Amino acid sequence: MDFYSLGIGIMNLLSGGSLTPSDAASDLTNIANTIFQYASYILIPIMIVVGVAGIFYSIYLGVNLAKADSADKRQEAKSRMVNAIIGFVVIFVLVLLMYLFCSHVDALFGWTKNQTLSS
Repeated sequence: MDFYSLGIGIMNLLSGGSLTPSDAASDLTNIANTIFQYASYILIPIMIVVGVAGIFYSIYLGVNLAKADSADKRQEAKSRMVNAIIGFVVIFVLVLLMYLFCSHVDALFGWTKNQTLSS
């Protein structure tokens, strides 16, 4: 059983068994579209906050690197800066992928709805 059929079954159970599969699929699609629409509105500010935090933290680590007295402190500050930049890039890419997924969820749900109803 896939998640789409499970969602239709839950919707049918909550309605007392009065929904047809096409009504349940339509309701499930509307609910999912609403959730992903709000998620896509939230993801852009998250990308901005992560970007600004990354810039400030990188500046802070750069100042620590410049003020490092010994080679050990300099090496530690350098590795922290590299790790921070890698972390921010990974977070930014994941949030961007999530935004793209939320923006194109209509096509995904439309494809699964047509496939489920035709089977």
